[in-house]
Amino acid sequence: MMPAKILVVDDEPDVCSVLHLLLSRSGYGVVAASSGMECLVKARGERPDLILLDIMMPEMDGWETLKLLKLDGATSQIPVVIVSARAEPKDKIRGLQEGAVDYITKPFGAREILERVEAIFGPGGVAERA
Repeated sequence: MMPAKILVVDDEPDVCSVLHLLLSRSGYGVVAASSGMECLVKARGERPDLILLDIMMPEMDGWETLKLLKLDGATSQIPVVIVSARAEPKDKIRGLQEGAVDYITKPFGAREILERVEAIFGPGGVAERA
């Protein structure tokens, strides 16, 4: 079975690097995008099994990106986890209402990210692999 492919979307190169290293060391395939527009293109072309999406990005923020992902038939079924410095309960509620399957606040711990991702791909997770 192919390893799950995760699209990491963040305009901060350091965050992309940390997530790329962490996830690839755990056996996941990782693709990165540094903007909402790039995310939309890569989500269609790469068909990731999961998207980790930042909210605060220039040009197109994560809210707009999430909305467009969910409106596109080719990407609407891909689970999205928001990874953001915005820790207000209202932001978490909005993310879940708009279709995200989880919301992780920055700064995050390596273990937290891995356990949340594993829960999504594990038995009963939203992206359980056949």
